[in-house]
Amino acid sequence: MPGEIFVLPNVYGLIKRRDGGGVLIQRRWKPQTDPGNLGKWELPGGKWRAGESAQDCLRRELQEECGIEVASIEGLFAQHEHLGQRVETSSPTLVVQMLIGSAPSVLVVYAGYSDEEPAAEGDGARDANFMDLSELKGALREHPDTFTALSFAALTELLSRDLL
Repeated sequence: MPGEIFVLPNVYGLIKRRDGGGVLIQRRWKPQTDPGNLGKWELPGGKWRAGESAQDCLRRELQEECGIEVASIEGLFAQHEHLGQRVETSSPTLVVQMLIGSAPSVLVVYAGYSDEEPAAEGDGARDANFMDLSELKGALREHPDTFTALSFAALTELLSRDLL
């Protein structure tokens, strides 16, 4: 169908410290391609490349944006071979889709853990840090406009499900 617009798949991480020391969050920094969200808080993640597993995408994005390795990613992952093709199945923590807005994106969010210190500056990101859960809840409640729409929706839903 002419003029059809497709959703852009992204893999994002709900990355926590094992000791309960916060949730990894960063400021979006893409002045050329996304000036409307410049400096807003978001979960780390990005575009999912063809042929890349969800786990590999998340690991790559965390390295590019935050300079960290993830110790583990939660969920069930399986690869299947059939008729000469390889298919992966997985169970993400949450799926978030922009229905009306600036970018027709879908975030496939996986929970994971890392105890590494994030870099202050990365590819498309600034100020990555493990934000204390009470501080994060307060920011979502008192300053919702400081978050990207997709990450605000994801974090709000994860809180309502007691997954943070």
